[in-house]
Amino acid sequence: MATSARGIHPGTLEQHAAEQAPGSGPFLASSADCLTRLLGSNLAFLAQGAQILERLDDSQYLILPAPFAQREGGSRGGIGGHVRHILDHYDSLLDGLAQARVDYSRRGRDRTVELERAKALAKLGQIKLRMRGLDVASDRPLAVALDSAPSPTELQVRWMPSSLARELQFLASHTVHHYAIIAILLRLLGIDPGRDFGVAPSTLEFERGNSACAR
Repeated sequence: MATSARGIHPGTLEQHAAEQAPGSGPFLASSADCLTRLLGSNLAFLAQGAQILERLDDSQYLILPAPFAQREGGSRGGIGGHVRHILDHYDSLLDGLAQARVDYSRRGRDRTVELERAKALAKLGQIKLRMRGLDVASDRPLAVALDSAPSPTELQVRWMPSSLARELQFLASHTVHHYAIIAILLRLLGIDPGRDFGVAPSTLEFERGNSACAR
């Protein structure tokens, strides 16, 4: 769980916003505004994923392109494996909210989602519904299990402080990262995923800015 992938350091969004000069920083003054924006980004990414899956047939969902076909692990490196991995992370956050503890290493790893496109689409729909039900009126503290497994002599999982906003930011970054890999796999299959699929919003914004300057 790399800090660079997660963005902001644990702490209140208000504290970060207060440290920014008005209009000069990326943090929104209202945590509700920030959460709404982060939730919207994640919902948009999930919708993007559903659109891609609807364009594929069942065999394409399972095919592992030739450069990767010799790797061990079967479908793990294919499109289905990445989709299942992405959705597992959303489940981990949503399942952990009641206890305010999120452990991304304790994932469901449902092989049917990895192997059956219809199951993946159904799972996507379920997660979108659960995400839409999130209370984003204010941020809330969470504890997140460290990625590194405890040593044989360490029986308890180690936890680090986080927040709902920070984990929503992490999920958005994590999803885009895996979409970028899926985009490569699709192109190797001769399928165009679209210019924006698997590209971080900040990259798209930068590219649009450069394009405007070039006119």
